[in-house]
Amino acid sequence: MQRTIRALRIALPILFLGFIAVLVASWNKAASPNKRKPSPPVESKRPDDKPLAEARQFRDVQTIGGRIVSEIVATRVVSYESEWTTLEGVTLTLYRANGLKYIVACPQAQFNSQTKEADAKGGVRVTSSDGIEIKTAEIRYDGARLTNDIPVDFKVDRWIGNAGALDLDVQGETLRLHKQVTANMVALQPADVPMTLRGAESTFKRRDNTIEFREQVEMTRAAENVRADWMKGQFTQDRRHLLALEGNGHVVMVIGANPAPGEDLGGRKTITCDGFFTENGPDGQIAAINARSAENIAHAVLDGPPQRDIVARGFRVALANRVVSEIKADFAVVMKELGENPRQISTDHATVWFDQATRRARSAFLDGSFRYSDPKNTATAFRANYDIVGDRIVLTTDAGWQATVVSDGQTLKAKQIEFSPRAQTAHASGSVIAQLASKGKGGGATVDGTSLFPTGKPVFVNAEDLIMRQANKTAVFSGKVKAWQESNTLLASELQLQGNGEIVTARGNVRTLLYNTTAEARKTPVQSQSEQLIAKKADRRIDLLGKVSIVDETRTMKSEKATFFFDDKNKIQKMEAEQNVNVVESAASRKGTGEKAVYQVEKKLILMTGAPATVSDPSGTVSGQQIVFDLARNRVQVLSPEGQTKGTYKNEG
Repeated sequence: MQRTIRALRIALPILFLGFIAVLVASWNKAASPNKRKPSPPVESKRPDDKPLAEARQFRDVQTIGGRIVSEIVATRVVSYESEWTTLEGVTLTLYRANGLKYIVACPQAQFNSQTKEADAKGGVRVTSSDGIEIKTAEIRYDGARLTNDIPVDFKVDRWIGNAGALDLDVQGETLRLHKQVTANMVALQPADVPMTLRGAESTFKRRDNTIEFREQVEMTRAAENVRADWMKGQFTQDRRHLLALEGNGHVVMVIGANPAPGEDLGGRKTITCDGFFTENGPDGQIAAINARSAENIAHAVLDGPPQRDIVARGFRVALANRVVSEIKADFAVVMKELGENPRQISTDHATVWFDQATRRARSAFLDGSFRYSDPKNTATAFRANYDIVGDRIVLTTDAGWQATVVSDGQTLKAKQIEFSPRAQTAHASGSVIAQLASKGKGGGATVDGTSLFPTGKPVFVNAEDLIMRQANKTAVFSGKVKAWQESNTLLASELQLQGNGEIVTARGNVRTLLYNTTAEARKTPVQSQSEQLIAKKADRRIDLLGKVSIVDETRTMKSEKATFFFDDKNKIQKMEAEQNVNVVESAASRKGTGEKAVYQVEKKLILMTGAPATVSDPSGTVSGQQIVFDLARNRVQVLSPEGQTKGTYKNEG
């Protein structure tokens, strides 16, 4: 287009003034006695003007330094008294020093030698040897500008289009087309994507290699459509390749809106913003579109399922093979996933990647002040990796901080948390802290249903790792586990919860501190140690397995198995120990061994059984099938209904 304007800048003055100069020379030659005078003018094109001379089949060639620079051909030329000259069947050919040839042709033209005004009518056509062409019914030249107010067809560089009017600033090398302009940028190579720009007005600035469109501008490029108040295209020096496209004012971008039959572009993506600019890839094609909003919030809607609604200060939409490969949102980002199970994510920055095979969103990275919520879950972290296809979110934070997930009333904190809202699973690692809701209010796994943690208040658990499955209400804590409710405490290598506290299982160096032993508040707990602990809500009992040791105030009971039995108020009613039972009452320096021991806590009685059971103290040793420790009376009684009782006593004298 620049070549056209430059050509017009040279051609039109030469055409208008050259015609006049040639005509004057022709009239001078006609005045010579040696030349024949032309016939009287006939059929004047200016009814109110007086014709002076007429020439038919006019042709003139202009040269500079022996080189032809122009050639003018007309079928009829008439000069008038008013300084106007009319021509019919006009063709002007300009020969540039660089080898280019320009041709201006029209059926009728008239020029004024004094004012430099000119009118060309009847179908004006400007063409060049390098493929430039302008067609219109008439053009007016005022000595500086070339204008008309009727439709114009043009072909410039890669652009083919039409407009309702034309205004060409010859000196400024600027072409303004208005009254609704349509320009189609055709493809140069098979890989190129055609583009169409429409607007109420456009300006071709040839010195800057730019094209500007104004008022209700619309750009269509394959399945992409962009509307704005103003758009500008920047081109290479040869004006054959687009370097960048920008626009502002009520911008609406639609990507993937009109796929070809059988083509899957991943659904419609609509972005509204204040302004945008593009980035080109190495192949010269648009590789990314940047959308920005100075005051308002940019808005993107991505077809699903599920449909995603995103607001942010700005977006960068990356394209690959004509489809969206990445969308990056920056500052005050809020992403909503709509549908039956709505979700909302807010963060400082979000990047969503799309699978090039399925064209669907596959994953996202959410950085800065991450927050997540759905009807059942909330989560916070510094950042998150979101596996959209696998429905998995990994939360991370910086040193000294913890990610948090609240699910069905349960609160979970850790250095890293991986959770799946759809599958209702969570995996936490690194300084895990869990607050388990009382009595399973949200339906998740708890421990307070058992007599281990009986008060109906939240239970807290510390661990190095946690795997939680809300669907079947299970949770497994591992690594330096500590669980506590008020004063009751459990320590273990692993803690497993099932249901609403129906079953609690601990493994690996299990230790407990239980204060719910009697109706009265106790200052010292019942302590236990074992390799495994099982607490069952329905049975109101706690089973200890493997190297069991129980300490109650001044007495210690060791065995391979032991059980705590609780009453309906979750107080320890009795303790039973089996296999290699060993009881020590330190206050009375009394020891007992047997196969089984039953400790009635409230009555402070221990029944030892064995074959035989044995009790020794400083006064001597007794044995029998059953031996009763009366702790309250500091008395030992041997019961042997079917066997013999033996005893040895020391003489204190």
